[in-house]
Amino acid sequence: MKHAVPEQPPDSARAVRGQGARTMLSSLYPSYDGPVSMLWFTGVARIALLVLMVGGTRQMVAEPVVHTILIATYAVALVCGTWYFATLWRGHKVSAALTWTQVFVDFSVVAMTINFTGGQASYFTSLLVIVILEAGVLMGLVQGFMFATVSGVFVSIAALSPGQGPPDQLAHWYNMLVQFIAFFFTAFISGYWNLRLGWMKQFQREILDNMSSGFLFADQRGRVLGANRAACTILDCSQEEVVGRHVESVLVSASGTECPVVTALRERRDYTSYEFPIRSAGGAIRLIGLTTNRLFDRKGQSSTVIVSFSDLTEVARMRQELQHQDRMAVIGELSAELAHEIRNPVTSIRGAMEELRKGPVSGLIAERLAAIAVRESDHLNEIVTGFLDFARNPEMKRQNVSLGGLALEMKRLFEGRHPGLAIAVDADDNEGFVQGDPTQLRQLYLNLVQNAAEAMDFRGNLAVSVRRTGATAVVRFDDEGPGVPPDKVARIFEPFYTGKERGVGMGLAICSRIVTAHNGAIQAAARPGGGASMIVRLPAVNLE
Repeated sequence: MKHAVPEQPPDSARAVRGQGARTMLSSLYPSYDGPVSMLWFTGVARIALLVLMVGGTRQMVAEPVVHTILIATYAVALVCGTWYFATLWRGHKVSAALTWTQVFVDFSVVAMTINFTGGQASYFTSLLVIVILEAGVLMGLVQGFMFATVSGVFVSIAALSPGQGPPDQLAHWYNMLVQFIAFFFTAFISGYWNLRLGWMKQFQREILDNMSSGFLFADQRGRVLGANRAACTILDCSQEEVVGRHVESVLVSASGTECPVVTALRERRDYTSYEFPIRSAGGAIRLIGLTTNRLFDRKGQSSTVIVSFSDLTEVARMRQELQHQDRMAVIGELSAELAHEIRNPVTSIRGAMEELRKGPVSGLIAERLAAIAVRESDHLNEIVTGFLDFARNPEMKRQNVSLGGLALEMKRLFEGRHPGLAIAVDADDNEGFVQGDPTQLRQLYLNLVQNAAEAMDFRGNLAVSVRRTGATAVVRFDDEGPGVPPDKVARIFEPFYTGKERGVGMGLAICSRIVTAHNGAIQAAARPGGGASMIVRLPAVNLE
């Protein structure tokens, strides 16, 4: 039975052919993919050998013309080496073309020096081993054997040159054999090291490219060193467009806040599952869940940061829909309770109106009945307003809000209205910044301070503290009231649940909804020494 093989789309076929062409090109012109420190070591060693060769040839070469040619050759090598250093400093990477040029120049310099300082018997013949080692480490096994072969041919030709002695002496051939073995053994060792390093790098890339999460690698200065396929897909760009750029220009904040990777590098701390809105290269706004992990060198210094992230845009949309559905379900369940809450004030108002309708009543009784109607009408308005505040889902206008600033605002507002109430604010100006809707957060503070003040009958001390713990801002409201009974702690955030005689029971329910909308949490606890503590935890942001 034959199985149908789906035809490959033309775009995929072109991508495969393009990848094959790039693979073939990379095999012919490979670039070094190992530690950057090895490139710096190679560059420094090259300059040191040039200085050594200049000093040696000055003593061994007597002819002024030959000496001038060698000095000119060394000058060219020095210029090439300086160019190599400059390229390495700018991009932390050297291209294949520059590597080939540098190794070829090194071989030419060594070959010319050997030719003018005694041929095969020259003291500088051993430097060919260093050139072969350089070719194998920086370019690969094939290139190492290539330069080993060229070096062997050069030494053989130099041995046959006039004035080098008869080539049939045993010592001569023994010396040739040792040199050939040294050349090819060096090529094998250095090339095999490069090959194994390449295999390991390729294995790591294949693992990363087959992961669904995006990965970015950045150095201590925030420059992107690499990215996997998923990262490029989420960011709508290619690896060539990402590598070498600053991480802040790759993970572009859609909210105007600082990139958390930059914050992690500056403050030397890591983020875990931090939700961060970004703007992709295509202009799309995505919500990502970001985690940073710093790597340290032998000295304990942070050298590289690994940024892993996943696209949470669809998850956030589904979460918002579920929250909407849950809210609608809660609203449906609360309809019966709302009807019950409305029935009591309506019954009181109806009773008062019926008394007035029965006939003329005294002025005192009429005033009392009117007061009942007004009071119950106000209570009915509070019930409906609280229910609407809980049911509606206002649009969030996110901006940086100071939790300490809101606490000071509440202090001025309530102490001005209630002289017997003292509010102590303990907040650091550099802590407690969150990204949220200032109107909703102000309502959160109003409700919590109002509840605490009512619990103390507007006389006593209320302590409001703002602290930052890691990536979380914590706000505590500690009052001196009667506290919350243990059997009621789990229910005080439910709608229409209240312990007050004339309460509506929607204030803390609205607070819970506001905190949940800001990806935070709220809880009630007993305050040491008496009273109640309301603890609010919200994701903190960093400001310059």
